[in-house]
Amino acid sequence: MGRISSVCVLLAVLFAGIVFGTLLGSKFAPRPPMASGLVDPPPLGSGSDSDVSAEGIELVQGTGGDIEWVLRAGNADYDQENGIVKADKPRVTYYLGRDRKKVIVKAVYGEVNQQGNGLKLWDHVVGHYEDMRLQADKLNFKPKENFIFLEGNVKVQSPSIYISSQRVKVDLKTREIMIEDGVEALIAPDTVAMPQ
Repeated sequence: MGRISSVCVLLAVLFAGIVFGTLLGSKFAPRPPMASGLVDPPPLGSGSDSDVSAEGIELVQGTGGDIEWVLRAGNADYDQENGIVKADKPRVTYYLGRDRKKVIVKAVYGEVNQQGNGLKLWDHVVGHYEDMRLQADKLNFKPKENFIFLEGNVKVQSPSIYISSQRVKVDLKTREIMIEDGVEALIAPDTVAMPQ
């Protein structure tokens, strides 16, 4: 009988320890590395002058039955008077040319002008197009001109090229990259690694 009660007490203590450890661990556990540097959100929700606020949005822009771009965001506010959508953590997918190649760009904040005046992304802009990677502080897409403007700490990298500049303009029709303002370029047939 003494052995059975000892086992029951041991199991009860073990169970209580697991429950107690789980409760304390969820409250006092260190945050994962991603959550340690909090980012102030844009003025979304009740603190802004927006007409509508939404979570988990998707905006699609296209002409003639073809999708030009799709924007997905965690949160967004819509200012109906100015036709502007302000987005938190936007992810934009552009579809280029007849072959509909995807360009994917992400940032911390973004803004879409619903009157066709473009799209702006800022704070840690990162993008991918086939084997090309880019990063910048700001991105400004002008659909009427069919240009993407990148500003601030711009880096463009592919297996055979590395470009660093303060300003880069990309012509989406011709797929030409025009570099301005303090250029550093490395063109090599071997793989190019972006300097840290």
